[in-house]
Amino acid sequence: MEAKSLWVLLTTLLFIIQGRRQTEGCLEQERIALFQLKSFFNNSNWVDVKGSNCCEWKGVECNVTTERVIGLDLGFTRQWDNREWISDPYGYLNVSLFLPFEELKSLDLSGNEIADLVDNQGWLLFMSSMTD
Repeated sequence: MEAKSLWVLLTTLLFIIQGRRQTEGCLEQERIALFQLKSFFNNSNWVDVKGSNCCEWKGVECNVTTERVIGLDLGFTRQWDNREWISDPYGYLNVSLFLPFEELKSLDLSGNEIADLVDNQGWLLFMSSMTD
């Protein structure tokens, strides 16, 4: 194969690989977990559009190599209207929703009036995964 043909082939493969990476974003299990969190943190711009890269969503930080979520900034994201919370009015957060984020290293939940955490076992597993 001559050099020009090889260069064209490699360039084409690079564009295909780059295009694939841009449309996939984070892992599917983490995408699902983000949408489960969205119901609690309802003031989010996360939109389930085919091809959207959840690593580019506001408040989501991903590892550029593994494409796994490594940081979530969910501070002050719960909405309320007329002194009532639009989502869970009692602010009980199920921490097992964070378990799919195996590489999560930073998490900001401040300013959301979280009354308590549900599923203490999930919380212990989650906290132990963040300290590894």
